Amino acid sequence: MDEDYNQFQILIDQINLPERNLQDNITICNVSGKDDYHKVLDLFLMIFPDEIDSGKARDLREVQVEEYEGIFLAKLNDEIIGFLASGIYNQVGYITYLGVLEKFRSQGIATALLKRFKLYLNEKKVQKIRCKISKDNKKTLGYVHYLGFQLF
Repeated sequence: MDEDYNQFQILIDQINLPERNLQDNITICNVSGKDDYHKVLDLFLMIFPDEIDSGKARDLREVQVEEYEGIFLAKLNDEIIGFLASGIYNQVGYITYLGVLEKFRSQGIATALLKRFKLYLNEKKVQKIRCKISKDNKKTLGYVHYLGFQLF
């Protein structure tokens, strides 16, 4: 399955994050608890329906997550419209998933989530970001190239 994906990386200070203003009522924040976590799972299933089956989704809901660090949300008022899930391993920041509801795409929300992720990595003294993108996902492949990511 890994042959279906390209892996990319970039040094954190080289990422090209354009200046975009979000709508006034859109905010970027951290997951604040179990309710937010479950809403992210719902959103995940809408944005990435082929990534997970219903049994796995049920298992994820039953996990007792104590630490929400590294999961960032885009909210329109109180509705979650996008998220970035990440992890840090061996001083490398990994973007696990980045998703925005279709009707809110191309409005700077993914960029705002990435800016928050970059701040988080700076706080943790992490210098490198990696991600894995499906070779069929042409729009996202174009976006990561635009941001400055290189094949790894």
